Amino acid sequence: WLKKHFLSQTRAFQITATMVGTLGQMVGSLELQGFGALHDVQLDYYGKRAAGAFEDGVVRVWDTRSQEQGEQPKLLAELKGHEGPAWKVSWAHPQFGSVLASCSYDMKVIIWKEVHPGNFQICHMDTTHTASVNDCQFSPREYGLRLASVSSDGTLSVLTYDATTAQWRRLSAVAHPAGAQTLSWAPAAVRDGTVLPYSRLVTGGLDNCLSVWKIEGEECVRERTPLAQTHTDWVRAVAWRPCASPTMFASGSWDQVVNIYAQEMEGQAWRQISKINLPGKVEGLAWSVTGSILSVSYGDGESVLYKENYDGNFEELGKVSEAGYVEVPNSVTAKLAPNEDAIPVAVQAQPPQDAQFMEQQQAVLSSFGMM
Repeated sequence: WLKKHFLSQTRAFQITATMVGTLGQMVGSLELQGFGALHDVQLDYYGKRAAGAFEDGVVRVWDTRSQEQGEQPKLLAELKGHEGPAWKVSWAHPQFGSVLASCSYDMKVIIWKEVHPGNFQICHMDTTHTASVNDCQFSPREYGLRLASVSSDGTLSVLTYDATTAQWRRLSAVAHPAGAQTLSWAPAAVRDGTVLPYSRLVTGGLDNCLSVWKIEGEECVRERTPLAQTHTDWVRAVAWRPCASPTMFASGSWDQVVNIYAQEMEGQAWRQISKINLPGKVEGLAWSVTGSILSVSYGDGESVLYKENYDGNFEELGKVSEAGYVEVPNSVTAKLAPNEDAIPVAVQAQPPQDAQFMEQQQAVLSSFGMM
């Protein structure tokens, strides 16, 4: 997982990979070279490629292997298909080949396939959304080549490739009427060594709410155990922990809070097990591969690491900067206050669509170029 830090449009965009065993290991940096603002960057499964989503709508791909010889990453390709700022990118599992997805303000989701080294072609373009597409992410490989996206039009869409017909099937559902911002897939659910025939994901939106979804067959259904509304501002990031048990995910909001939720068994109530207060608006979340460390990006490019301790609470482990990892000498444990009981599931009421809410929503959408 990556720590993303914006320096400026003309300076380097640093990528820091923080390993559990060797905290603070720097894997390299990308020179922007006047490309403009970079909204997202993701490494592929093997860490050999880095893809970035840029303000100019171009998706750029670098070969990062040259850093092993002390050289700068080599720019491999510039993928031009969007007509507005590109927000997010996502790599598919390599068993499907070198496949990359991107989403943009132009209301498009584009899936790219590398047909020759450095030559990416559009293999599918979805133009069904009617507003900015704010996030996209490929599912775990066990469910095939499947991509979810969320949009300012309020919808969640799921594209699944059918190898028998060589076509993409699309499912959709209204996720957050005020606008959907973020999504995260759950790890594949396995029972008795067999992968269950459905996938799950969580979404967050401008209604301050979270929703958990189940995708099975031709249906995309909101789960009947909705989450209590625990945020007081827009949900900007969600991250499902990669460990299958216990089921857990984190949400981050502009209310400067990260909440962590757990579910002992599917169908049971979700509980808020931890609340982390930050000094700035939360913009990004990422779990370590083992699921024991949570990285939180907030404010102006700040990142902090939290580690789950023996009693299930999360304590601050350290901070990540361009120089590497800095340990916090006196760790602070993030947990619910004594007068805050673990919040069980409750029917999630939608905020009233009053004039103040609509005015606030329009202001934020405008600031993100979504109107």
